[in-house]
Amino acid sequence: MIKNAIKKKFSFMDWRLLIPYIILSGFGILMVYSSSSYRAMTDYNNSEYFFYRQIIFTTLGLLGALIVSFLSKRLFKDEKLLMFVMLGLFGILAYLLLWPGTATKGARGWIYIGSFGFQPAEFMKLNLILYLAWFISKHQNRIDAVFYDTMKKPLAITAAAVAMVFLQPDLGGAAIIAFICLVMFLHSGVKAKYGIVTFGAIGALYGLVIIMVKTFGSSIPFMQSYQMERITSFIDPFADIQDSGYQVVNSYYALSRGGLFGVGIGESIQKSGYLPEPHTDFILSIVGEELGLMGIAFVLILFFYMVYRIFRNAIKMKDPFAQLVCVGIGTMFLVQGVINVGGATGLMPLTGVTFPFVSYGGSSLLVSAVSIGLVNNMHINDQIAKQPKQPK
Repeated sequence: MIKNAIKKKFSFMDWRLLIPYIILSGFGILMVYSSSSYRAMTDYNNSEYFFYRQIIFTTLGLLGALIVSFLSKRLFKDEKLLMFVMLGLFGILAYLLLWPGTATKGARGWIYIGSFGFQPAEFMKLNLILYLAWFISKHQNRIDAVFYDTMKKPLAITAAAVAMVFLQPDLGGAAIIAFICLVMFLHSGVKAKYGIVTFGAIGALYGLVIIMVKTFGSSIPFMQSYQMERITSFIDPFADIQDSGYQVVNSYYALSRGGLFGVGIGESIQKSGYLPEPHTDFILSIVGEELGLMGIAFVLILFFYMVYRIFRNAIKMKDPFAQLVCVGIGTMFLVQGVINVGGATGLMPLTGVTFPFVSYGGSSLLVSAVSIGLVNNMHINDQIAKQPKQPK
């Protein structure tokens, strides 16, 4: 019985989603090895340090995606389980904020188990997506009529999550969570005017921050010095090449040096101490240097096709919960990818956001893989539900 159920689910797997994910993950292992070898040798006296860890994380992620694909959908709609996990994540985030000595590179967002570090904020993204999908699908009939009254609880939870991640400080993570929740709220059936007003307010706020930084500079009290540098480097990276603009300018050098076809795998110069995080934040810059514009195009085509496939699944699904899960996950990938590319090309401020599946990472890679498994799970259940009933 169980064997037949698994076999049936396997036949409905979304391979058009899974194949780009698997290719990107394999490509990520290759590029992490190439981009991190100098850093790994310098810091750990082992050029394959990050390479082996990336293989471990990718393998665990693939197993997680497969397991999640075959679990019962009811498990992801269990209110008690979702709230239990959420309270646990809020507790960990509070501990990281309040307990001294937990900061890594200025941010207090990491929990260490042995030599492996995990970011609770990454797991918060996925938990919030599931919680909001459950809540909105359950109360969808009331949302348009009494939006704020119905959505008080999820709005408060979202605001608390964004605030706690922002205070770590993790501007990129907070922005991703905010955009995920915003798009899911707008997909809940509210009037279009709410979306226009909200996105208009976000654009105005973004412009206001840029104007404040240009006008008042370091005198703004709520901004850390490194956050200020990231914004000033975005405004004009060449104004201070040796300090605030150092990373962006070296990213430009990497991209320009690669040209159309690149200088070859392993031949990057910028990874040799010029780009501080060549295997994480700036891995696309190394892809551009070693494989050229064609290499970047290969990654982006696969990535955006995968995102398209997730949103396409959302459109075609009948279950509101499954729709919202796919919308949330698709938004998470899209925003994360855009922020990473924007930072590497100087079109957006640097935030420390990695590129899904290609950058080195533990928490982000595991959460991204499980997210693919969730979309596949929703697709499988949707396809099974659409099958004609067998006569008894």
